[in-house]
Amino acid sequence: MNGFDISRYQKGINIAAVPCDFVIVKATQGTSYVSPEFKKQIRQADSLGKCIGIYHYSGGGGSIPEAKHFLDVVGDYVGRAILFLDWEGEQNPNFRNPEYAKAWLAYVKQNTGIVPFIYMSKSVCRQYSWDSSYPLWCAQYKNQNPTGYQDNPWTDSKGFGAWKTCLILQYSSKGQLPGYYGNLDLDKAYITADEWLMYAKGDIDTDPKDEPLPLLKKGDQNEYVRNWQMFLNLNGYACGNADGIFGPKTEKAVKKWQETHGLKPDGIIGPLTWGTIIH
Repeated sequence: MNGFDISRYQKGINIAAVPCDFVIVKATQGTSYVSPEFKKQIRQADSLGKCIGIYHYSGGGGSIPEAKHFLDVVGDYVGRAILFLDWEGEQNPNFRNPEYAKAWLAYVKQNTGIVPFIYMSKSVCRQYSWDSSYPLWCAQYKNQNPTGYQDNPWTDSKGFGAWKTCLILQYSSKGQLPGYYGNLDLDKAYITADEWLMYAKGDIDTDPKDEPLPLLKKGDQNEYVRNWQMFLNLNGYACGNADGIFGPKTEKAVKKWQETHGLKPDGIIGPLTWGTIIH
């Protein structure tokens, strides 16, 4: 799915005029700030039937007070929108302390029954010890060139730290879309609209127990194949759309991945190939 994230900087945006599947809106920051555009933006996106997300920008003052402030503001949207913690260095005195972020995430989970996502730059994923049970919205830009939506946006092949992959990738801050005069942050979601709602409701297990990993080969059709396609595309091994169908393009991408990791390039995802992405 294609979408964008907005804050007060997009004051006056007419979401109805801009093509998108989802919209992520800034609600709060720190322990007292509320975006003056939050209510208008989230109501409009919701009324249009878009998948919606709401984020809090960490700004200090204590993990729990920040989380309480966020939940007080988002109110009735809990259970309808995916909840996000925006973890960046600017105006965040606790940026080098991931435990602060984890405490915010844990509080939101405990008090809503819903697992929030966390947003960060891809390089930050690899710098600290994170908890992959909180799904990842990741940012990495190939360049600063203006762009529209991209089917397979670029990201490097260095991995996502504790995560096998991200579920949402922010790939540009120079997005140019019809219906809006300025720049937009563009995002690619590697989940369906139904899955988005399941994450919003807390109906997806983000911390599954160990289970046998299947042998995957050309001709297979399942979610494991789709997850591998998402992973390969994100890491620069293009295999087309993540449709869950193990076709020739996916087989070719798997072979390239295997060659890169010193394995026999047979195009079959068995225990050794699974082992290259399990930390």
